[in-house]
Amino acid sequence: MKRLISVILTMLMFFLLIPLSYAKQGPELVDVTVDGKVIKVKKINILINGEPIQSDVPPILYNSRTLVPVRFVANYLNADISWNQEKYEATIKTQEKEIILKINSSDVIINGKVEKLPYNVPAKLINDRTMVPLRFVSEALGFDVGWIPETWTGTIDYKKQDVTNVSIVENEGRLPKIRIGTTGLVSYKDIFLEDPYRLVIDIPRSNLNIENKEIIDSRGILKLDVQKYPVKEIRASQFSINPDITRVVIELDRAISYNVNVSDKQIQIDFTNKVSNIKLETIEGKKGIVIYNTNRPDYNIIRLYEPDRIVVDLLDSLLEMNDNKLGIETEFIKGIRTSQFKPDSLYNEHDKIVRVVLDLKEKEIKPHLTTKVEDNKIILFLDDDGLKNIDFEKLEDQSRLLKIKADKRMNYHVKYDEDGKVMTIKFLKKYANLENGIIEIRDELIDYIKVESIGDYNKVSMKVKKDILYDILSSVKDDEIKIKFNDKVKKYSDKLIVIDAGHGGKDPGTICPITKIKEKDLALKYALSLEKRLRELGFKTLLIRNRDEYIDLYDRAEKANRSNGDAFISIHFNAHDDKDISGIQTLYCPSYLSDVKTEDNYPFAETIHEEVLKATGAVDRGIKRRPKLVVVRETKMVAVLLELGFVTNPNEEKRIITQEYKDKAIQGIVNGIIRYFESK
Repeated sequence: MKRLISVILTMLMFFLLIPLSYAKQGPELVDVTVDGKVIKVKKINILINGEPIQSDVPPILYNSRTLVPVRFVANYLNADISWNQEKYEATIKTQEKEIILKINSSDVIINGKVEKLPYNVPAKLINDRTMVPLRFVSEALGFDVGWIPETWTGTIDYKKQDVTNVSIVENEGRLPKIRIGTTGLVSYKDIFLEDPYRLVIDIPRSNLNIENKEIIDSRGILKLDVQKYPVKEIRASQFSINPDITRVVIELDRAISYNVNVSDKQIQIDFTNKVSNIKLETIEGKKGIVIYNTNRPDYNIIRLYEPDRIVVDLLDSLLEMNDNKLGIETEFIKGIRTSQFKPDSLYNEHDKIVRVVLDLKEKEIKPHLTTKVEDNKIILFLDDDGLKNIDFEKLEDQSRLLKIKADKRMNYHVKYDEDGKVMTIKFLKKYANLENGIIEIRDELIDYIKVESIGDYNKVSMKVKKDILYDILSSVKDDEIKIKFNDKVKKYSDKLIVIDAGHGGKDPGTICPITKIKEKDLALKYALSLEKRLRELGFKTLLIRNRDEYIDLYDRAEKANRSNGDAFISIHFNAHDDKDISGIQTLYCPSYLSDVKTEDNYPFAETIHEEVLKATGAVDRGIKRRPKLVVVRETKMVAVLLELGFVTNPNEEKRIITQEYKDKAIQGIVNGIIRYFESK
């Protein structure tokens, strides 16, 4: 018996010592590199609203304060993060606050005001990762911070908030969104359940306090009968008290992808499509590109040129394909590319967009695009058949006529966006049987006509190249919409612009140091683009040279004078021994220093210079008098020689050779020419 008691006492002592041994052991020690030295620091646990966080870089204890990776702030505290490598500064930004922390600095900038960091722990570079003080950042962003010494755990809790509203947002042609309004920033947990399909959103540290009491029943439950695919019904209730949790249940028609975004006073739920495959298939005897989706997404079609391509943007979508380049080839398609597209100015920055690009073959005949939706598949047909019930023709008087045939008399709305150069015609689709797609026009006035279904409506968009005048020939209510178009720019048809591409032939001009491109080739490329753009706007043009040939300077001036042109533009690029010099110069000859000029040339030089600077954003190198330059001195009309950048500046050389910079410079020249003649 004594032996048994002794064994029991020994075992009790062993188990009693386990917690004590653990407590004495403390947190895990890890090696880190700080300020060039390897030191041991304690690894810390973090709980957000009671839940442990996951991080590839663990929080640590440094100088008795907890530091966390700056990405932790973005992932868990709903802030945007940016890093300035030159200044070694991390910027943490929310809707209400901007916090700038500099590595190893005791100063912090909050909403533009410099303050001293509390606790004397600055941001640090640890293992080449930016680490910031947890307590300061969390409290500055409005969170409650605590510490559990027994387990070496830092706690961050969202402040308690009210859930004040639950609503459905319908977007024409897109899946509905659900918005949950709150009095401040909240966190959430989501779970998707089946039998029946429903999405559950739990909001911890919150109370249900709906402002509109009329939608709350006697039990305090909110219930919305939605019946808008894919949402059938929404319910919200106080799921528990202490802990306070609000639960929102969304009844759905089917299993569907979704995306949850949290902002300062709102949770938004979007239902997201997944693009799983793209194939070439034969459908009803025609070759079609089939995009397979988990849902039926809305999509935008964009027609782009140089190079020729058709872009299909699938909205509220995620890409699940591994192969981003597809070896699909047809009579008109040479390849297909896919990507998870980063939203540009066409979209909201939080949009989820899958971009499918159809790269087209260089053909004289441009294909028309027809689109069709079957279940969750989007089918694209490229051929030269045109679109049903859409007719377009060029008339003998050079005007154009668009006709849209309907099944019965209907009302319609016509709108012309002069800035975007797009005309849209909108009407209820139940009155007209149209196919979605694009009709290629590609003449000197019209680029293309696009037809798309948006909700209950058809929208026909026409992209024009020039400013137009239009006349609606049909009645206010009609079974055929007829619109006649004319080129608006008639007043410039009597203006002749002489364009001189500098150098040529045996005279290469300066040579780009990096790319080795010759100035003569660049100048010709820009000159040809300028001529094309001016002709599209109705101007007459004369190219001094349209190929790589040498022409004497006096011969250039003589050719311009024989044409009786109204303005002369000579295109060049600059060079300098100092590689840091960049920018645009405009050179001209005053009329009093020329034997042939009768008109002051400075207003023309000033206008062109201002507009090119405005379009390109380049450095202003000024307007210079250069009476020794033959082409601006010996030409009778107003004349300028444009130095459109320094190829000896590495950054400027890279810009000059891009399509984007060329387009901007050409548009600036065109704007200057128009402004000059309109002011006369």
